[in-house]
Amino acid sequence: MNLLNLGLFLVGLVSSFVVGGNNSATSLGILISTNSMKRKYSYLVSAVSMFLGVSVGAISLSGSIRGTVIGVQPYLSIAVLSVFLASVVSFYYLNRSGIPSSLSQMIYPSLAILVILSRELSFDWGKFWFTVMSWAFSPLLAIVSSLLLYYILVRITTKEKKIIREMKIYKFLIISSAVFTSFVTGANAIGIITSEGLLSEPAYVVFPLYALAASFGIYFSSRKASIVVGFRLTRMGYLSATSALLGSDIISEIFTLFGVPISITQTVMGGILGLSFRSYGPDVKTQLKQVTKGWLTSPVIAIISSLAAFGVLKSLLGL
Repeated sequence: MNLLNLGLFLVGLVSSFVVGGNNSATSLGILISTNSMKRKYSYLVSAVSMFLGVSVGAISLSGSIRGTVIGVQPYLSIAVLSVFLASVVSFYYLNRSGIPSSLSQMIYPSLAILVILSRELSFDWGKFWFTVMSWAFSPLLAIVSSLLLYYILVRITTKEKKIIREMKIYKFLIISSAVFTSFVTGANAIGIITSEGLLSEPAYVVFPLYALAASFGIYFSSRKASIVVGFRLTRMGYLSATSALLGSDIISEIFTLFGVPISITQTVMGGILGLSFRSYGPDVKTQLKQVTKGWLTSPVIAIISSLAAFGVLKSLLGL
């Protein structure tokens, strides 16, 4: 393994850890805040679901980077390494600052700019524009899906007269939404990272190791975020929270099966907004501002950082 391949693999591994920890806050948070499971089992269920999502569900996204960006070596490896390194650092700090950011919304625009500026690289522009359009469509579809699911679940639960059985239904819905959310996060959000890793190592190395890294991220970097997100979700009510998660997860999984790397974070926020629209207020306005801020700032920051990293790496290698 040469240094560039090693760099690609390690950046992907770290990215899986960071994204796994950050994006699992939703699924882990709802389990902890509702006491549906003991804390240690909540972490275990989320980690196992994430692992399965990466190792099985992410296969459909194996062509999201490898094969989408084409070029001569070492320019291809340098470009992808620069973009992922810059994007994951930007992703980490933006989300820590309270700005919901999407890794795919940083990676694709950054790669597109590097391709335009470099004669050694080419891009699947059809896939690029379809992915860009999906970033707008997926939250809107999640709004519709979540609202529809909510009204279906309301009809089901209101027919149940026994309180104990009704509480069991709520618990089942909460656990199911958490498991599905972790699985989809692994399949899509980590899926695009596995495609980067495939440029350096074979699938039988990349998928299990990146899956482990994402699962460990849940244990070591999602504690504070999960508590905050969990209580925000449960404040909506059990049915609203589970409908928001399951509705957005259905949309995310459909895009995943078609190999489209969407924004999991913003699709989930679309589902939450859909349920929040029933009582439009300050919370909805705040969430809309956060989503808009993420759309406007994250690609710009990632592009500038990627260009800087690309220039530095080319200079170091004498290209």
